[in-house]
Amino acid sequence: GAKHGLSSNASQALSSEDIDVSKLRKLFASLDTDGSGSITAGEMRSALTKMGADPAAADDVIEDSDANGDNKVTFEEFAKAAQRGAEIVALAKKVQGYGGADARSVHSYAEEECKAFSDFINARLADDESLSHLLPIATADGLFSAVSDGMLLCRLLNEAAPGAIDERAVNRISPSKPSRFHVTENQNLAISAAKGSGIKVVNVGAEDIIEGQPHLILGLVWQMVKMALLSKINLRSNPFLIRLLLEGETLEDLLKLPPEQLLMRWVNYHLAQSSCSRRLRNFGSDVADSEIYAHLLQQIDPGRRVSAADVMRLGDKTARAQQVVSAGRRLGSDFSIRPKDIVSANEKLNLAFVAGLFNACPALEPLDEEELKLFDELEDDDVGDSREERAFRLWINSLGIDGVYVDNLYDGVRDGLVLLSVMDHVQPGVVEWSKVNRKPGMVFKQVENVNYAIAIGKGEFKFSLVGVAGSDIAVDGSKKLSLALIWQLMRAHLVSFLATLKSKTPRSTDSAMVRWANETVEAAGYASRMKDFGDKSLADGLFLLDLLTAVERRCVNRDLLADGATDESRLLNAKYAIACARKLGCALFCLPEDLVEVRPKMVMSFVASVMAFAGA
Repeated sequence: GAKHGLSSNASQALSSEDIDVSKLRKLFASLDTDGSGSITAGEMRSALTKMGADPAAADDVIEDSDANGDNKVTFEEFAKAAQRGAEIVALAKKVQGYGGADARSVHSYAEEECKAFSDFINARLADDESLSHLLPIATADGLFSAVSDGMLLCRLLNEAAPGAIDERAVNRISPSKPSRFHVTENQNLAISAAKGSGIKVVNVGAEDIIEGQPHLILGLVWQMVKMALLSKINLRSNPFLIRLLLEGETLEDLLKLPPEQLLMRWVNYHLAQSSCSRRLRNFGSDVADSEIYAHLLQQIDPGRRVSAADVMRLGDKTARAQQVVSAGRRLGSDFSIRPKDIVSANEKLNLAFVAGLFNACPALEPLDEEELKLFDELEDDDVGDSREERAFRLWINSLGIDGVYVDNLYDGVRDGLVLLSVMDHVQPGVVEWSKVNRKPGMVFKQVENVNYAIAIGKGEFKFSLVGVAGSDIAVDGSKKLSLALIWQLMRAHLVSFLATLKSKTPRSTDSAMVRWANETVEAAGYASRMKDFGDKSLADGLFLLDLLTAVERRCVNRDLLADGATDESRLLNAKYAIACARKLGCALFCLPEDLVEVRPKMVMSFVASVMAFAGA
């Protein structure tokens, strides 16, 4: 349809007094409600509704800004659109609190999210005595002060990703005498472990959380809450999701679906079983009138106490939403929302509520023995290659590159764009973007892109890529070759950072890093040594813990070290070593098992990160 006055404004270029970059960033941050670094039309619509602006403007801004057609807008695209037309500026002037310098201007539209997240945290962590000085969170603003000492974020992350943080490494903070050093360590631990668990954390530092920056805190807390709610919505945890297979689909197809899409499919499966002709396409406007909720609840309520017809007879949307909220509470949903959150089409809170309904009452038939056999053929997530895939994927996602987020490494690198973006990030200017197919829909264009990435790898980066062709990655999806290329990129990134440090001796070779680690440990008076990154004696974790103590004595409690003689004690040391390194702000993507098995790439990345911290 026609745009809302955009064409008439498009010719009006912006003058510098219309807008400045910091204001534009503030507007972008207020629309980027999940802190991912890009905004979708749905996100923008729900933010604009809350801000009292016309949600229809979202489609105009997206359409005018989305240069590469991926239905997401990065800040770069957003800023370019602001230079071209006045639509965004007009929008900026409508937004409440847009020009305000006060960080708390978030208050004008995020209060309901603070309330819902606080309720979830209060319920989930009520029994944790170590948090008794922080819980329950009683007011919307209380969330920002509750996360300020880092203890709550560490516990919340462990709810979302069990085992992400070794609880022994979390500093107990005294409310009466908080130590700034220990608080900063806790925040570093929460942020680094969040990155290592797949949460998008871009430009968030310990200081931002200590100071209570609302946008950054809400973005981080929302991702942890969402991860906790969606963690079981996958085939491995709930095999009965096989019931959602569509005609002609394989288990592999279903495995690739993100939990949000599985959740949408679950709702539509139940709608198809009911008399409702509608289908869910988003978690905002589609549920605002409660009709979809009413039919879903009628299908999944084991007590059969919800009648969709009765709910829809109520003329008032809020009254209908009240029925939905009450039914959710009765069914035991682990996320509560308020009727106005349904009526105002808040996508985030409705997604969380639907996930809570699924967790309480999936109402799908269990599998018989024949169907269960299908699962025996699925690859185990924990084998070496898939652990490497995980580490490299999380590393790429942690770089905060505009428009780059990878759910599956092998699929993600096939068109070459992710590889080239990462190369350009590791060594800015190395990619000539005029040579790149920006929308590589055709396979031959994807092969061209990967060939170009391989040429840069062999040339500027001096990678070892003997006999690797673009088609191996773009067409065949070779796991081995994809991992080999990305590991060399990750190593180049670590080494390039080490090269910026003021050091009298070069630190870029493995042997130089090993020598530095041994000298550092020896200077601190410890007897442990390493031969190389594959040295099997590293399995007990004691050398890495000695190294951490040597660079920052306060980050390791030596009383907690196990002797490393048994598998169990080796794993305890590895978990503790990773947590202590993260307290220093080291970005690590390995798992404790990688250190116990002495996987050389992961040990090298651990030592290089500690070296970077030490400014070796």
